[in-house]
Amino acid sequence: MKRYTQLVIAGTLLAFVAGCSSEPADEKTGGGGEATPGAVAEVTFFLGARLITGDGSAPIEEATFIVSNGKITAIGAKGELRAPDGAGRVDLEGQTVMPVVVNLHGHAGINNGSTTGSQNYSRESVLADLNRYIYYGVGAVALLGTDSGDIIYGIRDEQREGKGGSARVLTAGQGITVRGGWPVSILGNIPIQVSSEADARQAVAGLAAKKVDFVKIWVDDDMGRVPKMSPAIARAIIDEAKKSSLRVVAHVFYLADAKELVAAGVSGLVHSIRDREVDNALVAEMKEKNVFYTPTLVAHEAKFVYADDPDWLGEQTMREAYPAQLSAYYANAITVNRYKRNADADKFRQQYDIAKRNLKKMADGGVKIGLGTDSGTGGDFPGYFEHREMELMVSAGMSASDVIKAASVVSAEIAGVADLGGLAVGKSGDFFVLNTNPLDDIKNTKDILSMYRNGQEMQRLPLIQNLTMDVPSITDADRAADRAAAVREAQLAAEAKLEHFGKFVLGPSANVRAMPIPTPKGSTSRIVAGPPDRITVGLRASAADLRQFYTAALPRYRWTLQGQCWERTHPISNKTQVLCADTSAANSIVLQISER
Repeated sequence: MKRYTQLVIAGTLLAFVAGCSSEPADEKTGGGGEATPGAVAEVTFFLGARLITGDGSAPIEEATFIVSNGKITAIGAKGELRAPDGAGRVDLEGQTVMPVVVNLHGHAGINNGSTTGSQNYSRESVLADLNRYIYYGVGAVALLGTDSGDIIYGIRDEQREGKGGSARVLTAGQGITVRGGWPVSILGNIPIQVSSEADARQAVAGLAAKKVDFVKIWVDDDMGRVPKMSPAIARAIIDEAKKSSLRVVAHVFYLADAKELVAAGVSGLVHSIRDREVDNALVAEMKEKNVFYTPTLVAHEAKFVYADDPDWLGEQTMREAYPAQLSAYYANAITVNRYKRNADADKFRQQYDIAKRNLKKMADGGVKIGLGTDSGTGGDFPGYFEHREMELMVSAGMSASDVIKAASVVSAEIAGVADLGGLAVGKSGDFFVLNTNPLDDIKNTKDILSMYRNGQEMQRLPLIQNLTMDVPSITDADRAADRAAAVREAQLAAEAKLEHFGKFVLGPSANVRAMPIPTPKGSTSRIVAGPPDRITVGLRASAADLRQFYTAALPRYRWTLQGQCWERTHPISNKTQVLCADTSAANSIVLQISER
């Protein structure tokens, strides 16, 4: 594992807003003071840009707007506003302005590039990710359930006192799951594990005492691998949270669980439903109850996308805040092969397709859609992947305008940071300036020229220039495993051309009483002489698969099915041989041969 400090070409990232002018204003805009790059003006007059307000309305071409003491005080079309006396002036002709976005589902401090877990969590790692978020235009982020101890509350308090320049933070503190449930295997002791309704209520009370912004619960069994929170415990959490005016948001996978949670009063579903398509009843109930939905498509895509050599991997925008070596690791053939060989890869793709269809149906049905990414957990990294999420939301069928609205106005309203909710009179002057128009192509949200907070230009390079990351490396063990997997794949490809009996090809025969008995290739066989003779055939396979093999293979050896057993005539004695199969033991089948 190598540790890299991200170095970025200063000339690229310290570009000031194009056209900052020191010329006096013309007649249409009135008098205005000079704009000196880097200078702080209490009142700034912006002009010339295409303005995307974030409320879904058509953009204002060649807009003019005024930011005074950090707040937007006026917005108009070309020539409608005059610069106040003494105001700074910023000419944004030919560029596009859009509001900062708000991420309703992120994580900070738990992933260091190569591992995810509580061992990485510290004040420094949290602040590093918050800097990455704001660098890419994420003005605020809700951290859902992965904040260990009291570190995050200190950071949040400092921000509310006006200290710090990173993304504004909201937190659910430690999320709640059942004992041994998801995601304990990844996060260790960070999640609060409960085993009863009483435990659940006590956990909520503890979180309420810390004044969390949300309560996060995990309702997922990792495709049947771990215990899942029961509806009774989830209802207890929601009920207890309401006593403290706290909103509960849920990690979900199954449609049935989503329905239970919405009926119980959950405030938001913060992952896509992925086991099946949603029905009209759930859509209608979510709309009626104002339950919000964040699809986190990028998190679901990240489970398989690196097998596909994505064209965005390693692009300049990504490498600005993440080292090129990180992209190289994910593009390495050994990493790509690992993703391709994942036994669940096909399931992940199917789940992702269902997630996209469900987002489209939710959006068309009037459900409140927000931006959520699950970034910061590995495979999708803070800041850059919020832009990827917007791309995927458009690819799912939402319009670029609606996606920007979801990511700004709607998400800010849900998060309770309404001053960041779009660009309108009374809102904060927090926005980024783009070289190109995201309404033409949503990918253009990444084409950031500069950023403003409270109407003042931010210097972006200092946010990320000293950040470090443990980039994973390809080890000798990885190379050996890849070679072994390649050999196995070649063997399977060769076997695929052979005749199969059920799922298996024939292996060496076991000989009993001068009779060959078929066995699957790769199995073991142990013969114990009788009478009756017993052959134990071992193979990591289900009882059904082994029985299917013998049902198909034994007739080739002149055995005829008679009821639940097989019979044949012995070639020498001419007596009837009876073969019965016992599949009660795991990963084996016992063949018992008797004579009559």
